[in-house]
This record gives sequence, C-alpha cells and structure tokens, in this order.
Amino acid sequence: MTKQGKFTKSYAHELLRIAKQDLDSAQFLSQQKGLRVENVFLLAQQALEKGLKAVLCWHEAPVPFVHEIGVLVAKIEALNIVVPFGFDLNSLSEFATVRRYFEGKEDWVPEDVIQILTHVDKAIQWCQSQVT
Repeated sequence: MTKQGKFTKSYAHELLRIAKQDLDSAQFLSQQKGLRVENVFLLAQQALEKGLKAVLCWHEAPVPFVHEIGVLVAKIEALNIVVPFGFDLNSLSEFATVRRYFEGKEDWVPEDVIQILTHVDKAIQWCQSQVT
C-alpha cells in the first residue's frame, strides 16, 4: 500500500492469499466447540473485504478504508463489473464493526454458519477469477 492510501495492482495477489487464509481460519474456528460464532463471521467478513479490495487493486481503483461490504461492491460495480452475489453478503459488515463488541445473543445453528462460509468461499473464488 502506498502512503497515499491507494493499494497497488501488485498487491492484489497478496490480498487474495490473506483473504483465503482468513476464510480458512473461519472454517477451522467454526468446527471448534464453545466458540463465539461472531468471531467466525468476523473472519469471514475480513476474508470477503480483502477479496473485494484485491479486485479494486487489480483494476487500479481507489480502495476506501472501510469495512462495509456494500461500499466495496458498489465501487466494483462502478467499474462496470457485475458482482454476482451483489449486496447479499453486506450483512457481514456488522461483524467487523458493532458486533465485535457485543456478546452473541442469536442462536446460530451450524447450518447457518456453513451456509455463510460457503457463500463467502464462492465470493472469494469470484474475486480470484477477477485478478488474473
């Protein structure tokens, strides 16, 4: 990343590697007993955020310093690139912001966690397909 805050094109591949590692960590953590599910979702959000930022880097577009998935999707779509999952995963943004500071009160079932991680995995695969 440059001092001006713009991620360089060459950084896109590194960001994708980190994104995949974050997703791998989320998947590993999801298999543990007694976990705080919000931490799984935080890692999933971070993976997706980095994947989307890698796409912006690759296209040499400014990368905003935000955690909002919707903002990043909108920036990519402004480049006339259709993001196939659109804003479907925007709800993960709250796990990188306000949900980090609250104890989980929702009863997540394992199927919910698997579904979210599967969607994020497909989204990361799409990001990888954009950075060639």
